[in-house]
Amino acid sequence: MPRINLFVFAAHHLSSNVAAERFKGLLKYMDPEKYRIFVFARQASAAAPVEHLASSPGMRIIALPGHCVGSESSARSSLLTLASAFARSLPFRERDDSAQATSWLVQALAEADRLCRERVAAGEHCVAIGTYSPVDSLIAASNLASRYGIGCMQDFRDGLVFEALGKPGKLRNLLRTLIERRVVENCDLITSVSGPLVDDFRRRYPHKTAKVLPNGFDPADFERLAGDADGVRRANAILAEHVPAGSTLIGHFGRIGASDGSASLSLDYLVDALNRSGASATGKHLMFVGELTEGERGSIGRATFPVTVIPPVERSVALQLMKHCDKLLLLTGSRVSCATGKLFDYLATGADVVCVTRVWNAATVILKETGAGCALLTDDGDAGIQALREALFGPGAGAQHDISAYNRIVQAGLLDNWISRMVTA
Repeated sequence: MPRINLFVFAAHHLSSNVAAERFKGLLKYMDPEKYRIFVFARQASAAAPVEHLASSPGMRIIALPGHCVGSESSARSSLLTLASAFARSLPFRERDDSAQATSWLVQALAEADRLCRERVAAGEHCVAIGTYSPVDSLIAASNLASRYGIGCMQDFRDGLVFEALGKPGKLRNLLRTLIERRVVENCDLITSVSGPLVDDFRRRYPHKTAKVLPNGFDPADFERLAGDADGVRRANAILAEHVPAGSTLIGHFGRIGASDGSASLSLDYLVDALNRSGASATGKHLMFVGELTEGERGSIGRATFPVTVIPPVERSVALQLMKHCDKLLLLTGSRVSCATGKLFDYLATGADVVCVTRVWNAATVILKETGAGCALLTDDGDAGIQALREALFGPGAGAQHDISAYNRIVQAGLLDNWISRMVTA
């Protein structure tokens, strides 16, 4: 079978956010004898395209300059990208235009166009993959697939119209709906992180194939921890400075309400509930590691129990700190689709996870399926407060966790199967 070429548009690939980690861990496990992978990422400077060291021999990471749709881009540059969703040939036209020169979409498609033309001429299979967010990546994948009549997969880490993402307003909501419809129109497969999101796509696009491709954990990240002497030293220094020796340590990592404001309300509930715990919190210590909003810092400042806030640390240090936690805390809000990326690192540590949430959501389903922890609703009254104390301060369940479905190696096998079917259909 000829090689399969994957043209992966992932503007965020070189960042360290959850959206970037989603495909970084997957692509490295794709068979290099079967796949040739081109990742079109975005670089911060305006210099010429740069190739970055890839994590597998079959992969090239091409970092390109230019703005993506968002607060940093000019209205003209954003308009060109959004218009390209409807006029798919637009970004391929040769024009000496300032909006084109500063558009990441145009730079990415210029490189992809040249490479895809070569591979198609050689008789090889090609598939375009768009990864949201930003929306520029979805549009780029749709445009390349349309130009060459190749397979297309669109991956949504968040819902584009399922949830209130971005600034509100009727015009913006209409534009999001139209763009989503357009980028889905010529794709062969829609993937997203959780059941509620995929169910929504299936309802609105019944003629399309939609599958759950959840976030997950990369086992290699955890295999490296034992040999990471610097990470161990830094984590131990943080613990020695902030956590009393012998404490039962409960850790929360990453952001809370910066992406979903309703999750901050779960933090308020947690603080109020534990303030009523009194002596039951003796010998226990809560540690929040990561970026918190000013309001969240204020909530934690009301705590009458032992708690520490640590500024954001490198991912390797965060994983070392997770390993020292007796329990791991997850705070979610009112989004039923929520399956935040930190959950999967939590799963890989093997510690029990306690989720405090305003609704049953994708994260609580995963905890139940894997046996990795429990979930508690914020509106369960006094019984809920007692259950929270027991969950956080009591002994762990001690059960074996079945987390294989969230291992990146297993998920890469699923992705391989889906793409293989796509090119042979």
